Amino acid sequence: MKKLGRPVQSNEHARVRSRTPRAASVDAAGAHGTRHRAQLGVERSIDEFDRRILRALARNARATNVEIAREIGLSEAPCSRRIQRLEREGVIAGYGVRMDPRAVGVGITAFITLTLDMVSAQSADRFAEVVLQSPHVLACYIVSGSAYALLHVAAADIGAYSQFVLDRLRTIPGVKDLNSNFVMRVVKDSGGPTELLELAHGERNSR
Repeated sequence: MKKLGRPVQSNEHARVRSRTPRAASVDAAGAHGTRHRAQLGVERSIDEFDRRILRALARNARATNVEIAREIGLSEAPCSRRIQRLEREGVIAGYGVRMDPRAVGVGITAFITLTLDMVSAQSADRFAEVVLQSPHVLACYIVSGSAYALLHVAAADIGAYSQFVLDRLRTIPGVKDLNSNFVMRVVKDSGGPTELLELAHGERNSR
């Protein structure tokens, strides 16, 4: 049941999918491309122009193809083809907008470590069902170590948070332990696209 989640979001910012024409094309083509590449075990080769495009989009996903082409030093047509290819192959998985959770009524965010007494098909399926159906769960990861999963959870207030934990998470078959760590202050929440790109490129060049 390895699934679920993007890089965790903080109390300062939450993310939602932007339904721009460019984002809509990624929803279908990008998701298919990601699955296809995963099935084939293929890692796509990214060249310097691709990295420039990705950096430009990480800074401003609303930039037009003309603006990106001008910034990276390509003409518009080949730049547009590269963006479409990156979307199609799943390198670009989607586009988003950042929001201040407090402005939309979200007062609490927390990280929950959850441990199952015994991982069975029933408990794993029930856990996935609760996570996928709940708007409280911003991200979820199955992790190594003593805990089974790490969840990033948001709620309007402590009452709503407690209700979710007690009425939903605690009712999952086999839940042994559940630990809540509330976000007090955010030090960094970049979302990671630029950092991931630079990290991967830097490590590849250092080999």
